[in-house]
Amino acid sequence: MSYPLVKRVPHRLLGDMLRMMLSDAVFFDLTLEEGRTLSRAFTAVAHDWRRTDALYLSPVATDTAFSAAVTKDGVDVETPQGPHHLSWDDVSELAERLAVV
Repeated sequence: MSYPLVKRVPHRLLGDMLRMMLSDAVFFDLTLEEGRTLSRAFTAVAHDWRRTDALYLSPVATDTAFSAAVTKDGVDVETPQGPHHLSWDDVSELAERLAVV
């Protein structure tokens, strides 16, 4: 399996969700609106990373908040296993995949 990836998953109370997977062990379940919000944030920092130094989202269906430092080389996501680096190509790919209609 190639990471990062986004796939639809069902939630018994919230309906269709997006699972943003950074690895086998690191993933975030997002509502469709949360996915669109993170997509816009990823797009913004990919176009001008100097305008912010951090991204944060507290998804309703995930125990862990999405928190990431924005650097000149990409985004470093905080995870229980330590920082997980996303290159700018990864960030752009996730932005596209999270921008669901």
